Amino acid sequence: MSKLPTYNTQQWAEARDAVMQEYQDYVKELHEQGVDFTIKNARKLLIFQDLIDEWQHHLPTVISDLEENGFALSVFDELKKRKKSTLLERAYQNMSSWSNFNPLAITLWLELSEDEAITEY
Repeated sequence: MSKLPTYNTQQWAEARDAVMQEYQDYVKELHEQGVDFTIKNARKLLIFQDLIDEWQHHLPTVISDLEENGFALSVFDELKKRKKSTLLERAYQNMSSWSNFNPLAITLWLELSEDEAITEY
């Protein structure tokens, strides 16, 4: 396994803000699209909520939990290139094929990190 890049606290804070903004934008879309759309996309909402659980901790915990997670780290390249996060959406696209998998939030990130095909943005 190659050495993972390291990021400072400010970069992690910006990444966390971007991931949380992606979530807020999705919640806003649900409100705008209405009840039927929200019901149709309930699984996606639940997955997004599970994924952001890790990003809602105090920053040192976020860093400790995710600093060796290649998939989570892909948000830094994405922010550099696009200035916004699609980390949750990319995770959802991968996870949507996991039929009955309902782990704890940290387990989701560990599972995602093992899929090297999605760690590159």
